[in-house]
Amino acid sequence: MPDPVFRYHPDPIATESAVPDDHVCAVCGVRRQTRYDGPIYGSQPESVCLHCIHSGEAARALATPGAPEDIAASFSDAQDVPAEVPIAVVDEITQRTPGFTAWQQGYWLYHCADGAAFLGPAGYAELEPHPDALDSIRADCRIYDWPEDDIEEMLHQLDRDGSPTAYLFRCLHCGTHLASWDCH
Repeated sequence: MPDPVFRYHPDPIATESAVPDDHVCAVCGVRRQTRYDGPIYGSQPESVCLHCIHSGEAARALATPGAPEDIAASFSDAQDVPAEVPIAVVDEITQRTPGFTAWQQGYWLYHCADGAAFLGPAGYAELEPHPDALDSIRADCRIYDWPEDDIEEMLHQLDRDGSPTAYLFRCLHCGTHLASWDCH
């Protein structure tokens, strides 16, 4: 059976949120060929398949022991979600979409009242073809009153495999590229 397709995370293997691995999923007990390799905010199983994330079964099964039954595990954080984004979208992103590993704690980006598609970690070279993504990082840095020279210096230091790292997203509706960043 092929891996499921995720609206908000189109290629979890390319982003390294999932890895090819012959394993038995701790949630469904089925032997699978792809194992989730991203964050889990809940119980920590030995392995989880993408099918159980897609169906929501993993979020239900991995709820933190002792937590109220209505608090499922999640695979990403719902931080700074715009008010116009429906709760169903937030639930799909946090509980039925593979998350991604960041230096600190990655968070999903939103645009056009919807979640954006996560395309993967990025350095300056990967962001350069997407000036809109670079502009989104500039805007974030300006909130903290960074001098323009410091912002440009940091942007040029972005490294897909190092620190600081950017995380590239694309709006599902208008195609705008967005990015967040962090460092260790």
